Amino acid sequence: MSVASIDLETVAASVERAQRVLWEAQRPDGSWESPGDMGPVPTAQVLVALHHVGCLEAQDAADGARWLRGAQRADGSFVAYPSAPHGDIGATACVWAALHVAAPHDSADAIRRARAFVQQGGGLPAVVALLDAGDLAAIYLALAGLLDPGDLPCPPMAPAMIPPLVRWTQRRFHSGILMASMMLGVLARRLRGDWPAEGPPPGELARRYCARTLTLLDTFHNEDGSVNANTVQTALTLPALRAAGLGPEHPMVTKTVAWLRAQRVRDEDGMHVDVFGSAVWTTAFYLRALFATGAAPADPRAVHALEWLVGSQSALPQPAVDNRNPGAPRTGGWAFQRGNETMVDCDDSGVALAALGDALAPRPAGALEDATAERVAASLARGRDWVLGMQNPDGGWSAFVWGLPGKPPGPMMTATVKVSMGDPAAVARTLLRPPPELGEPSTEDLTGRVLDGLGRTGMTRDDPPIRRAIEFLRVQQCDSGAFWGRWSVNYLAGTAYALMGLAAVGADLSEPWVRRAVEFLCSHQNRDGGWGELPDSYSDPARAGIGPSMPPLTGIVLVALIDVGERDSQVVARGVGYLLAEQRDDGTWSNADYLCTNVPPDTFYILAGGARHNPTEALGRYLHPQRS
Repeated sequence: MSVASIDLETVAASVERAQRVLWEAQRPDGSWESPGDMGPVPTAQVLVALHHVGCLEAQDAADGARWLRGAQRADGSFVAYPSAPHGDIGATACVWAALHVAAPHDSADAIRRARAFVQQGGGLPAVVALLDAGDLAAIYLALAGLLDPGDLPCPPMAPAMIPPLVRWTQRRFHSGILMASMMLGVLARRLRGDWPAEGPPPGELARRYCARTLTLLDTFHNEDGSVNANTVQTALTLPALRAAGLGPEHPMVTKTVAWLRAQRVRDEDGMHVDVFGSAVWTTAFYLRALFATGAAPADPRAVHALEWLVGSQSALPQPAVDNRNPGAPRTGGWAFQRGNETMVDCDDSGVALAALGDALAPRPAGALEDATAERVAASLARGRDWVLGMQNPDGGWSAFVWGLPGKPPGPMMTATVKVSMGDPAAVARTLLRPPPELGEPSTEDLTGRVLDGLGRTGMTRDDPPIRRAIEFLRVQQCDSGAFWGRWSVNYLAGTAYALMGLAAVGADLSEPWVRRAVEFLCSHQNRDGGWGELPDSYSDPARAGIGPSMPPLTGIVLVALIDVGERDSQVVARGVGYLLAEQRDDGTWSNADYLCTNVPPDTFYILAGGARHNPTEALGRYLHPQRS
């Protein structure tokens, strides 16, 4: 579609179709969901974990193995994430382990080809070496009996037992890093026979180490049995609970098994599990897209969603290890999923605040009834207080943990950080000078989303916390004008979210550094009018903003450009034309391999909901600029 053919009637018709799609996807409880697709690894790890503790049901084993076999590539490999350009040795080793324990006879050929791929990549020693980079495939091979447990590294127990050292590590490392290290420690010692197969380990130090491990696991063990509502994290936790000394009937064990089983998804291809759900995030973004397209907050369907979002706000005090900010509120945040109360985060809280703020914004018609508005306003106030309490000393926000060391300006995680867990000297060096990647520094894209949420709740650049956040973004800007994206691929999204946040709080958008960010977006528009970026921009920043056009990412960029005053530009018109041309007859758009980021530069996942709400919000903002 040419730019000249775009008119508001065409956009309105597109918006109407897209809005209908969003409403039809709403779940009976009022929320929306978009499962995280990380490929075959979560399913493989869950199958091995359940088998190891004697809880893998025969039908799950058969159906899970069938689903995994269907994901094998022609070269025998499996990918680490959807749309990955090549197979991954760690992912392939995990699936090899799963097929071995779940259906070795039916999977004989698939096992042979997977094993051959691993051997071509360096064999078992190469898989063990991946542990230094955080890849857990060797653990699953050992749990499946395919790797000598004596080859596993065994982290020293002392750092977890000496109080001053514990406090030191808590101020420098993400709590998830500490928890994974301790789980590896108990698993390695139990598997290689240092401790008996069952029951308490011998020696006071080992028993205290197990107790400390269980205390940390209990801190992040949700009432529903999950850890971070994440199948990968929860799968590792299950055998670790048993290795730390809990019996099969202990409530933590039985709840974990039940939660993992509850994640099963059956279809014509067999049985799989997704890596996680995203109902809070997705519901907030669907709401803001609907409000942008003209939906009234008083619409009963919107009220139902708002009540669900308010009900998902955490009332459980945040673990102290994640929030040591003196006097800061410990309740009031949101997690990626309802019920994930031990892992509330600033990112989801920021997007929830944006949706609640939009619902309370003055409108000519369709305002919320007083009682609902009061509940939403009270929730908003609690959430805003919690988010402000999580602002880091550098002015930015990280996701889960307050006060860890910051990052230098510009990109990070351009290469995988490696720590030799079996080398005491290397562990000591890492403890003394940990790289920021092993902590959780404030990041640009997340800070932009938090600013966007705070701005939609009424905060402005005149508020001291907002001034500090604006300065954080200014300092972090790349020479190109872009902002690095920690949680969404990558510079285009990071820059767009930073600009959204700056616009929402009324920052001076005429300042040169802001205009350089706008120019970065405009200069990376593809010839078809869209925007795209591939994950190779993490390892190679020269690839920033380069990739085939993707409707979800194009929607994000367009919202930002409209927010900063570019709505009537040719760049925005061409972007709108791209979305109109790419919309399917049923009102949806293709995801086009747009990825969200897990741990760059290696692991990514798909949230398919972005292909629905991002373009819809962009077209809604274009159609109704007064709501921008």
